[in-house]
Amino acid sequence: MTERLYKRRITARWIPRDLSEEQKCRRIEIAQQLLHRFREEGKEFLQNVVAIDETWIRDFEPELKSQSSEWRDKVSPRPKKFKRDQSNVKQMMIFAYDCEGVIMTDRVPSGTTVTAA
Repeated sequence: MTERLYKRRITARWIPRDLSEEQKCRRIEIAQQLLHRFREEGKEFLQNVVAIDETWIRDFEPELKSQSSEWRDKVSPRPKKFKRDQSNVKQMMIFAYDCEGVIMTDRVPSGTTVTAA
């Protein structure tokens, strides 16, 4: 395929969301407002920004295929690795951070839902 047809194997690029035109325009407006404030206030503006993120923390995360790759001679046997599934034990964590680093972490109790409140 690669030598005769000059084809290569590619994967799709992952994007987080498919935004509507209205959502894209709103994001541009907000980004412009933030840039304007930064130009007026400078670094003091950045010191007032707090970001919040949530993520799942698992008891065990299997290593990705790309993480376990090794450089070897052509004649060397391929390394063996047993497939392990992700752990079912997981915990939702919320992180708040500013320009200096993490300022707060919180565990979400199992069976509860995270809302804006």
